[in-house]
Formats: sequence, C-alpha cells, structure tokens
Amino acid sequence: MNCNMNRLVVRTLSKERLRITINLPSKAKNFERSSDEAFGGFVKRLKSKLPGEVKTVAIINSSGSFIKDNVELCDAFISSNKFVLNEVCYDISVDPPTIEELMISNTPVAGLVLAPKVKVINIAITNLMYKWETKATDGNWEEISSTGVLLLYPKLMGKLVRLCCFGPGVEPVFSNVIGPVIDDVFTNSLLSRAISMEYGFTRIMSYNILADAFMESRTDPIRNFYPYCPKKFQMRKYREPRIVAEVWAHKPHIICMQEVEDKTFSNCLLPMLEKYHGHITVIKGRFKAGCAMFFKADDFEECHYESFPLPDLYRESFGIEDLHKLGQKISSKFADIWKDIGIRPVMTQIAVLRHKESEKLLIVGNTHLFWNPAYHVIALLHIHAMCTKIQGVKDVYEKQGESVSVVICGDMNSQIGSLVHFYLTDGTVLQYQKNKGELFDFLKENVRNPIKLQLARGEPNYTNYTADFKDVIDYVLCDENSTVGQVTPSPHLSDLEKSEGCPSAIFPSDHLPIISDVLLGGRSI
Repeated sequence: MNCNMNRLVVRTLSKERLRITINLPSKAKNFERSSDEAFGGFVKRLKSKLPGEVKTVAIINSSGSFIKDNVELCDAFISSNKFVLNEVCYDISVDPPTIEELMISNTPVAGLVLAPKVKVINIAITNLMYKWETKATDGNWEEISSTGVLLLYPKLMGKLVRLCCFGPGVEPVFSNVIGPVIDDVFTNSLLSRAISMEYGFTRIMSYNILADAFMESRTDPIRNFYPYCPKKFQMRKYREPRIVAEVWAHKPHIICMQEVEDKTFSNCLLPMLEKYHGHITVIKGRFKAGCAMFFKADDFEECHYESFPLPDLYRESFGIEDLHKLGQKISSKFADIWKDIGIRPVMTQIAVLRHKESEKLLIVGNTHLFWNPAYHVIALLHIHAMCTKIQGVKDVYEKQGESVSVVICGDMNSQIGSLVHFYLTDGTVLQYQKNKGELFDFLKENVRNPIKLQLARGEPNYTNYTADFKDVIDYVLCDENSTVGQVTPSPHLSDLEKSEGCPSAIFPSDHLPIISDVLLGGRSI
C-alpha cells in the first residue's frame, strides 16, 4: 500500500448532508451525500461515477481494521480513520480551515486600490496572510507586497497581478489574474490635486460620497437625479474604488463621510482602508445611509465614541439641561418648529481621540444636516444641539486636566450667509431683513454657539457641483486655539466643466471632498 498521505476533505453542510472532496490524480472530485448513508452505498456510487479510475475502496480505522459496509458516512469519515483508494492512503480532514473563495476586482487602473473578496470556513480572516504577485518578463510570478490591500502604483502599469492567500493550517489559494494595469486619464485628474503634508499637522477630510440609494427618486415616477452622468459612471463598482483612491492619495488622519451605506462601509471602506478604524451610524428607514468616521489607528486611539439623532439631545432623558430647557421653551412658543425638530432624524457622530505621540485629545464631530433650505431654522437648532453636546464632552475632559481640541465636519447643506454658516463662524444667529419677528428675536437671544470655531476649508469654488446646484455647503471647522494650515486645492474648473455636473467620469460623487491640515491646539504634535 502506497501511503503517501493525500488528503480527503469532509465538509459538514448540515446535520443531514456532507460534501466529500477527493483529490484524484486527474482532478478533485466532489460528492454531496447524506450523512446517514452506508459506506457500502457510497463505494458503489463512487465506482459508478468513476468506472475507469476507481478499483478498490476502503476505510481503515485507528486499530488497523477495515470498517464494514453498513457503517454510516458520518461515522466512517472521521479524522482518526484513513481512506484508501486504489491502495493509495488518504488522510481524512473533517471541516478543516479553508479559503473557499478568493477574488480581486477586475479594475486594473493605476492609482486605484485592490482589496480581495475572501470567503473562509473555520478560520478568522484576521489570521490570513497575503502575497501579491506580478508576472515577470521570464514568466515567473514575483512577490510585490504582503499587505491586505494593494495600491496599483504607476510602476505596475502593463503588468498582470494576482494574489496568494494562506494561513495556519490552510492550503494556499490563488485569486483570479487581472491586468495588465493601465493608465487612466480620468483617475489621474481625480488624484492630481493631492499635496504633501507638513510635519506636526493633522489632516482632516470631510466627504459626502453620494449614497447609491440617492441616485434615483423612489417615488412614482422613478427618475434619475443625475441624467447627465452616463450610467457606467454612476455604478457603485465604478465610484467606490475612486472614492477609496482619493483617501489613499490624500492620506488624511481623520475622515468624516456622509451618505455612507452599510454595504459600502462593510464591503468597500473597511477592507480597503485597512490602516483606519471606523464607525458608521445609519438613519433608520428605507435608504440605509448615514455618517461614517475613520481615524488612522497608528496615530490615534479611541477614548470614547457615540452616535445619536440630533433631535434626541433636546429630550430630558439625554441629560443636557440647557438643551432640555431650550426645547421646552420652543415647544411652548413655537409648536410647529418643535414638531419639525423631532421629525428630521439627523444623525451625528462624536469621537474622542488621543494622539498617541503627543497624548493630546481631539473631539471630532460629524453630521449631515437636512437639505431643504425652507427648514433652515431646524438645521440651526440641530447644529446648536451638536455643538452644545461637544462642549459638554470637552468640559468633562478639561476638568481632568486634559488639553482638548475640537474639529467639526459635515455636509451642512448651508451656504455662506445662512443661519447655520453664521452660527458656526460667528457664534450667534444672523438677523437680517427676512429674518425678523418673534421667532428670530427668540433665537438671537437663546441660541449661541458655546464653541468658538473657525473655518478650516480655505475658499473652495464649490463643494457640491451638479447640473442644478453649484455652491459651497460642506464644512471643516476647528476651535480657535488650533491653527489652520494648508488646504488641498479645489479641483481644476476645467475638469469640473467637462460634464454638466458631478458625479462624472472624473468625480465619483456630486460633492467634492474638503481636505484640511490643522495644527491642534496651536502646538506641534
């Protein structure tokens, strides 16, 4: 008997079903059988399916005896037994750790990032190891990276790429081969504005990435909101890799995103942004999109994180006395306003991060205010709740002797000169000709920003650029004790004007990211 110890794999599909894989000299053969089937019946099945290849079949137990034909397969195929086929001995491996699927997306464009789609059984994905390879001119495959994801850098242009994945006790598996890697003028234009960062600054990115769910109206009749954008450039598989490529190109320490769907967060952002730790908070409802926040795990550690609907901050149960009292006044004086505050479920994220090198604290807030300008008072009261909450968190840490900085990001849906803009930059409620009357007198007296903030976005031409609307409505702000450094330049107007609006072949969202460098607390980190 030739005991070269090949392997037979038994996979438990359910209590009643097994999948048996035998590595024959020609190729692997799979047999799905009932777990209570007699071994003799399985042998007959094997011989009938492979009449030319199968001559003798047996199973030997740990005592060296042959098992009988009436033994059920679930008792026959156990790891202590040996399977013998044509006098060749096979180890029996029951439910071993296995990489069942390994795929990389076929988007071989220089500047984009590849992340594998991996399906495993009985092993944690975190225990896997990777080996990215490219095909050399002599036909051999050469290792180029051992990271979980791969940036397709320019030197890979013209090359074929594949991935080998393996782990403890796991046989290596190779992915599909993609390529050759190509240069792409649209991607080059998208990534061309990336700039280097001065030492000691923290780079902040705020980016509404446009949820796939918001591409079309869900009312009757269904209509596409971006008819000027060819369908192929609207597709998730086109837009998502380019959004990730922007993050990789700009290298922010902290990212605040809006309009992020669960599937985009789980299937794209988390795996591709492997150096970041992230959270998502999603508005309850049919669209399943919300805010996501990421920070570089090498630079920051998380001390505290929470997310909540902004209207909840006005409720007594949340424990913010000033907001609760303000809410009571609003509900008694302006019932319609109070009702609207509660029915607009604007979500907010707040994280307290400690910079590992300097040990300074940073509070980051991220939100997406309601879009309709008719509800500008509601947007004001929502952002006031957020700032009040952040100031309360700041007070707690400062009482413990901590040095605390604040950064607030988001799609505020508020133009220059709006109530929200004036509140964030001046700290008070702007009162002009159309903002007169009892309501605005009340707001001017009762609504003041407890945090002294400054804009940290430079002077972009646009942050939202569509066929119907072009303006600056996205914000990055920091407290007045921090210093605003360089701001990544806005995209070239010539690139924007190549299409009626965004998204387009170049720009994957209808918004443009703001990337700002901030010296926290005015002191180098």
